Amino acid sequence: MVLFVYGTLMRGERAHELLGRARCLGLARTAPLFELADLGAYPALVRGGSTAVAGELYEPDWETLASLDIYEGCPDLFRRESIELDGGGRCEAYLMPPGQAMRLPRIASGDWRSRGG
Repeated sequence: MVLFVYGTLMRGERAHELLGRARCLGLARTAPLFELADLGAYPALVRGGSTAVAGELYEPDWETLASLDIYEGCPDLFRRESIELDGGGRCEAYLMPPGQAMRLPRIASGDWRSRGG
């Protein structure tokens, strides 16, 4: 299984170590079907926009994935769902339901690292 990460789990970010020995498959972008909400300490991927969100692809083992589900508050805060990548292809990612993210500011660039501030 391939997992798309776009915030604190990316290389150099504070929660990256939670990916353990997951193999990094490189940089990626989602298809332009999303928005990136800014929750201050972390972002949330939300369906229904027109932004291609920047991130990284990893191949976690099932034990690591179970730990990540707990870290991401899955399925209460985030839900792990299949998404489409830019240029085709699918993977899984943690998404916040649109209703939960309705009033949150957006990161227009779709890139957590270039959010500023």
